[in-house]
Amino acid sequence: MSQPRFVTLSAVGAIAYQTLHEVTADQGKTTVDLAFEWLVVEAMVRNPGNGRTQGLPGNVKAARAKAADQRLSRRTYLNGPRVFGFTGVYRPFSRDAGVLTMDDRPGANSALLVEAWESDFGLSGYVSGILDTPGGRLRSEIAEACRRTLEAAECAAPSTGKLLRDLAEYLAPRDARTNEKRVLRGFITSGAHEIRNELAARLLTSPPAEGVAQRELALQLLPGCSVLTRRALQAAIDYEEAATALDNVWRRFITYTVQQQGAVISPSEALRTPGLTELAPRIEGLTKRAMESVAELGDVGLAHEAAIAFRLFTRLLTPAQFFDALIERHQQVQADKGKLCWIDQIAGDLTVRTPYRNASGNLDDAVWVHPMRLTTLGQFLVATA
Repeated sequence: MSQPRFVTLSAVGAIAYQTLHEVTADQGKTTVDLAFEWLVVEAMVRNPGNGRTQGLPGNVKAARAKAADQRLSRRTYLNGPRVFGFTGVYRPFSRDAGVLTMDDRPGANSALLVEAWESDFGLSGYVSGILDTPGGRLRSEIAEACRRTLEAAECAAPSTGKLLRDLAEYLAPRDARTNEKRVLRGFITSGAHEIRNELAARLLTSPPAEGVAQRELALQLLPGCSVLTRRALQAAIDYEEAATALDNVWRRFITYTVQQQGAVISPSEALRTPGLTELAPRIEGLTKRAMESVAELGDVGLAHEAAIAFRLFTRLLTPAQFFDALIERHQQVQADKGKLCWIDQIAGDLTVRTPYRNASGNLDDAVWVHPMRLTTLGQFLVATA
C-alpha cells in the first residue's frame, strides 16, 4: 500500500457496476470487481503514458499478456486477485473510510470521493448517472464493458478503443488532482481513529525521510505522543522485536540447512544456525515484553492472539529447547493453515522440503516482518499533498 488513489479507482468501479454483483465468470470465481480490474490494468499497460503502470498490481503479468497478444483474464492476471489486486489490497481502508460497504457496494462516502474526481476531470454526471453527460456516458460504458468482460471471461473492451484510453487518462494511479486529493486527505487525517489522526498530524508537521523503515519511524514518533498513541506504538515496537527475531532465526535455520550436504542436518548441528544460540537466552524477555505491551492496549482478543503466538518462548530456554520450540511453533502455524511443514524428518535428521529451499539468510533484525502501516500512512500523506 502506497498510493491512496486506488481507493478512488475502487469507488469509480463500484458506482458503475453496482447492478452487476450477481454476474460472475469462471464458475463463480471471477466477480465484477475483478472484471473492472482487468479493464483498468489492461488500459494502463496498453496506454502507459508517463509512469502509469508504476506501482500498479499485476502490471508485469499484464505486460506479458500484451506481448503475447492475450487479453487479461483469470489465467493471465494475478493469482489470488481478491487479495493482491488493487481492490483487494485497498479494500480494508476503502471499507473503513466508508467508500465501500462490507459487501463492496458503494459506501456512504463513495459519492463524495467520486464527485471530487468527476469535478477534477470534467466528468459531471458520473455519480448521478445522467446519460447525456460526459460522466454518465463513461459510467455506462464501464458498466457495459464489465458485463461483456464477465460474459467472455476476459477483458472485452477493444484493445485500442476509446474506453481503455479514457480509463488510462482518468484513473492513472499517480494522477489524482486537487479535489480528489483533498477528499482522500480527509479520509486519512480526520476519520474515526484517534490514534491514526494523531500520527497523521505529527507526520504532516515532520514528514518522514524517504525510504525510512517502520521501526525507525515508530521510534521517531514515540516521544511526545498521547498516552493512547504511545501505547499503540510501543506495542508495535515490542511485538515486532520479538516476532521479527523469531521469524528471522527460523529463516536462517532454513538457509543454513539447505547449505549442508544433501540439505540434511542433525538437530545438534542445527544449533549452529547463525544467531540461534545468541537469541535463546533473550527470547523470554522479548516475548514477555511484547505480550505485556499488547495487553496494555485493552483489547482482550489481540492480547490472546499474542499470548498464543509467543507462549512456547516465555521461559528461559537453552539453545536446544529454543530450537525445539521453533519447530513446534512452525508445526502449529502450518497445521492451522492446513499446510505441510517446511521440513521433513529422516531417521532423526531434518531436511528442508524442496519448495522452501530458496530462503535468504541475509536478514536484518531491524526490518520488521509485519507491516504496521506507519510508512504507508506517511506515503498516503505525501500522495495527497
